[in-house]
Amino acid sequence: MKSIQTFLCSFVFAVLSTIQAQAQPVVAGLKIGVPFTDAFQAGYPSITALTASSNSYTLGPFVEVRLPLNLSIEADALYRGLKFSNITGSATTAEWDFPVVAKYKLLKGPIRPYIEGGLDFSHLSDLKNFVVANHTSNFGIALGAGVEIHALVMRISPEIRYEGDALKNFTGTVNSNRNQLAFLVGIGF
Repeated sequence: MKSIQTFLCSFVFAVLSTIQAQAQPVVAGLKIGVPFTDAFQAGYPSITALTASSNSYTLGPFVEVRLPLNLSIEADALYRGLKFSNITGSATTAEWDFPVVAKYKLLKGPIRPYIEGGLDFSHLSDLKNFVVANHTSNFGIALGAGVEIHALVMRISPEIRYEGDALKNFTGTVNSNRNQLAFLVGIGF
């Protein structure tokens, strides 16, 4: 019995030492990006002629926890501003995306391609004026591929990410686009 306990303690110590020996098991930083697709598409015509536009950037923090076997888990909080206008005025809102993805690094070395997949939770905040949303909170999937580049203490990760929402936030004169594609760059330490 004592030898089994000794073996288990040694095994646990070896696993923890291996995880600890990996450089930076937690990486945190900033993601910036640009969308390839617009957040909106034209709906049915209206007397008020509502138009919509979105910021040409996405921005927010991220944290990545490295796991054994070339795996990691990443969580982001990404902001994108949205604006609506018609003949009576304008309205703004903020779209917050909270993707949580599992990443698998394909190679070892200073340049590591990866694939990722997980869930995306989004929320519209600060709805003002005449905008009425069908769903202010939404969920869907996030899929992507990129490459992680180690540059001294920094990790630079350009990637392409697809987000598919289950529900439309807006329907009517302007419909929210359920399928979005973006180019993001993560800069982590």
